[in-house]
Amino acid sequence: MNEIDSKKFQRDIHNIGFTVHENIFSKEDIAELNQYAMKLKPERGHDMNQKWYGWNKVKNMENPIDDVDWAYYWTVKAKHPLISKVYDAFRPLCDSALGKGNWAFHVTDFIVLQPGMNFYRPHIDTPYRFKEFRYADDLLGLQFMVMMCDFNEQNGATGYVPGSHKYIYDPDQVREEISWEVFFADNYKQYKAEAGSFVCWHPRLLHSTMPNQSKEIRRALLVHATTHDTKKKLKVIDPQVNDALRTS
Repeated sequence: MNEIDSKKFQRDIHNIGFTVHENIFSKEDIAELNQYAMKLKPERGHDMNQKWYGWNKVKNMENPIDDVDWAYYWTVKAKHPLISKVYDAFRPLCDSALGKGNWAFHVTDFIVLQPGMNFYRPHIDTPYRFKEFRYADDLLGLQFMVMMCDFNEQNGATGYVPGSHKYIYDPDQVREEISWEVFFADNYKQYKAEAGSFVCWHPRLLHSTMPNQSKEIRRALLVHATTHDTKKKLKVIDPQVNDALRTS
C-alpha cells in the first residue's frame, strides 16, 4: 500500500479543494468493510425520481432497502472496528489542516449509489451548507471518502469543480436553482481510483454524486472531520446529529 503524501494533500486542498490518494488501505480490509456495509440499512436519500426520503420516513418503513427505488442513500452510522484504521490514517492529515488537538471526527457512514442513478445534485457540505457558516473564511472541516470498489466515470466517481471552494455560496441557491446544475455540468471533473483509495475535499467545494451507468452498486465510506468549535454548533443545528430537527 502507498504512503499518504501529506504535502500533496495540503497543496491540493488549498489550491484545488479536492485530492486523490490511491491504494492506501488493504484490499482485505476494504473487502471486510464492504461486506459489513452491505448489511447496513438506509437512513436517508433520494429515489430515482429525485424524491427525498428523510430520516423519519425511512425509519418507519418495514423494509427500507426494498420499499424505495433508491438512486442513492446514506446508511446508519458505521461502527466497524476496522474504521479505527481509517481514522488513524486520517488523523495526521486533520492535525496539519485543522490544527493539532483542534478537531474531532463528526459523522461516519456509507453512501450507496445504485445502478441506473442518472442525475446530478451539485451541493456544498457541512458545515458551509448551513447559513450560520456561509461567510466563514477558515477551513472548518474536511470530507473524506474511502472507495469500497473501483471508482471511475462509468459508475459515478464524484464530480467536482476545481477551485470552487474559494467562493462564497448561498446554500439555498445551490440546492434549489437550476443554474447551478448547468454551471456544474459545464465545469466538473471526475477521477479514477481503485478500491482502497480515498479522496478528500474542502466542504465548500461544489461537487456531486454522479450518474452510475454501470450494473454494479458503488459504495464508499464517508468520514467527516470538523473543528471543535464547529462541532459544538453542529450539535445544535445539524439534523444528522440532532434528532429533534428531523422533520422529514
